[in-house]
This record gives sequence, C-alpha cells and structure tokens, in this order.
Amino acid sequence: MEEIWYTGLSDQELWSRLINGDEGALAFIYNKWFPSLYKYGMKLHADSSRVKDCIHDLFVTLWHSRANLSVTDNIKFYLFASLKRNIAKHSRRDGIFRLLGGSGPDNQSYMPSHEQKLIDQQSHDEQKRKLGRVIDKLPKRQKEILYLRYYEGLSTQETAEIMSLSVNSTYVLLSKALNYLKNHSGELMVLIISWGNQDMRF
Repeated sequence: MEEIWYTGLSDQELWSRLINGDEGALAFIYNKWFPSLYKYGMKLHADSSRVKDCIHDLFVTLWHSRANLSVTDNIKFYLFASLKRNIAKHSRRDGIFRLLGGSGPDNQSYMPSHEQKLIDQQSHDEQKRKLGRVIDKLPKRQKEILYLRYYEGLSTQETAEIMSLSVNSTYVLLSKALNYLKNHSGELMVLIISWGNQDMRF
C-alpha cells in the first residue's frame, strides 16, 4: 500500500519528501529507477559489480547529502547524470572506461499464445538484431546519444547536459547518428521511432 501511495506523487513532491528525510521516498526512488540505472550503467562500464557499487554509492550520497539537494522535477535525469559522473570518476581512477558496448542478448522470455504472434515476434527480433549490428558500427558517443534520447526518452537538453555538450552540438551528433542509420539500415529506421515504448538494446 505504501508503494502505491508514493506512485501517486509527482517527481517534485517525491524529491521533496526525500530532502525532508523520508526513507520510504528514498526506497521507492531506488526500486523504481535501479533497473534503468543498471542498464545505462552497463553501457558505460563493462563491470557489473562496479556499476552496482556506483548506483549504491549514488543513493548513499543522496541520503547523506539530502539537506543540500536542490529541488528537481525530473528525478530520472538527475539520477542518470549523477551515475555517469560516478562511473567516470571510478573509471578514471582504475584506468578502465568503456562507453556503450555491443548488443545485449535478446529477450527470450516472450511466449506468445498464438502462432501469428510468435511469427511477428521472431520478425521483430530479427529486425532488432539487424539494427543492433548497424548501431555497433557507430562511434561510442553516437551510440550513447541514441540510447539517452530514444531509448530512455530524455529531452535534447537533458541529453546535452548528461553528455556535457551544447544543445547545438547534441543536435549535430544526433543528426550524424540518425543519418548513418538511415543510410545503412533502410526500413529499419522505423524501429527508432518506437524506442521510447520498447525494450531496445544495443
């Protein structure tokens, strides 16, 4: 029941409760965003344990420095930007840094109940694999901008801030990535449009 209650809060209200020392709000934010943070973190660093440590460090820091936090109306953006800084800091220290690896394994848990759904799913999976192979050839910064902008659904401004780019530079980089996909994937470009609603991995 308590988690359902937190679900009804806006990001600004939830963040304000965290700032005011509400442990339940912290736990809710952690449980809600950990999966997305982990997926993004694994595209920034190859070590699963290190990514988890950085996420945990992030939330420990949030709690201990909550009195100094500024109000935000976009928790996802705040967490993503903070995690990237954490991973970069640890990676510089260790001398290991890998941005955006190759395609992840396809999700094999989908079990449609009808033959046609199975055929459609297999076709869609093949399209994802083809698109993934094209994306693998992109420079790592272009991979990252596609992931943030289309898979995670962040705005251009938010993506620019996370990647330490100007908005204009973000548009240029994004345009280069999309033009490459358009020229090398043909009809697969339609998949880009649906990234915001589907679990596309690259």
